[in-house]
Amino acid sequence: MAAVLLETPPAPPLARGRVARRLPASSWLVCSGALLLLVVGLRLFISKQAFPGDSWAAQIGASHKAWLVYKLTRLYQQVGRPLVAIGEVLAMLAWLWRADGRRAAKGLLLALLASLTCGVIKIVCGPTPLWLSLHHVGTDFPSGVVTFVTASGGYLAMVARRQGRRLMPTVICLVIAGAGPARILGGQHVLSDVLAGYMLGAAWLIVAYRYLIRPSFQLNEDHAWNIGALEAA
Repeated sequence: MAAVLLETPPAPPLARGRVARRLPASSWLVCSGALLLLVVGLRLFISKQAFPGDSWAAQIGASHKAWLVYKLTRLYQQVGRPLVAIGEVLAMLAWLWRADGRRAAKGLLLALLASLTCGVIKIVCGPTPLWLSLHHVGTDFPSGVVTFVTASGGYLAMVARRQGRRLMPTVICLVIAGAGPARILGGQHVLSDVLAGYMLGAAWLIVAYRYLIRPSFQLNEDHAWNIGALEAA
């Protein structure tokens, strides 16, 4: 028995490296919480004074837009409509379930809490002073479209990247990057709204992705513990 234990091969370097480099759960939660606090802090800041770049963004949104720019901004506008968003979520859930299983589909529901949080912030805080001064209706902070695209699209891109896909994550990242500028150019939001949308979406994206990869972390942890026990024996 002792000879068998001594002849047990060591753990693969890659598995050990992943265990050594991985972040603890507390670090993931700290990053997510920090982003949420930044969103709250930004909302408190703009309730008292103007955020740098908001006035400029408002002027850009009110200016004349070329045909292509107008079409792109309208396309993003459709993404955020309730019925369209429901259809998008159902399509994403179906793809995730088929491509990566039930846990991946559940992770998307966690990411969608970003949109719920966005709605709560809008209800509690209402429109920003700048938005009211521009005589716009509705609430603007954070951008719901940017929040939704960052959280749900980012999660979809991460799952696809884990599967070794390259084109799909790249396209989704381009869509996410274009969401903020499109909302500003379309006149639906200003700079602070867009920044808050990216941060809020990223905060819940971190939580969803941590939930997704937790089983693999646990497997590596158990594997490293078993090998360590054998080596000690």
